[in-house]
Amino acid sequence: MIAEPAPSFDDPIGLLRACHERIISHCDILERLAEHLSQVGADPEAQQAAARIRRYFEISGPAHHADEEVQLFPWLLAQAKFPDILRSSVANLAAQHRQLEATWQTLAADLVQVEAGQVPHLLLVEPFVSMNRAHVALENGEIFPIAEKLLDLSTMRSLGMAMATRRALVENETQ
Repeated sequence: MIAEPAPSFDDPIGLLRACHERIISHCDILERLAEHLSQVGADPEAQQAAARIRRYFEISGPAHHADEEVQLFPWLLAQAKFPDILRSSVANLAAQHRQLEATWQTLAADLVQVEAGQVPHLLLVEPFVSMNRAHVALENGEIFPIAEKLLDLSTMRSLGMAMATRRALVENETQ
């Protein structure tokens, strides 16, 4: 009945997983939004959904990618116990971030139209949605479990503090 509290910066991997849950949730909404637009049009509900999705991926998305690329991935790659077989996967994940950011630009332009009450010719949720789902599955299934085993308390605190600082900076820039 009572929802579990969201992970804090004391649990950086838990926080990244929670971000992944929000990413997947927003992808689900994107798919429903495309259907909604074809059936109902860019009504106030569609406009609000488009604004929430765009805000999330334009503010939280870059911070999430930086959490992984600036803190987590370099730390993992520096660990002798990090499996060699996954090292190229980590490098690929950063490249996938660039691909996601590029596909986002097209989708974001369509969402701006929806926010303005216009129906874009075609809301291109793909390949953005499928790329995000595959990316999250790899990180959650392969990378994060190993990170959780390797992280010590001091490193968790350090990663969490860096993540908190990044978000405080983002919040200050958007105000």
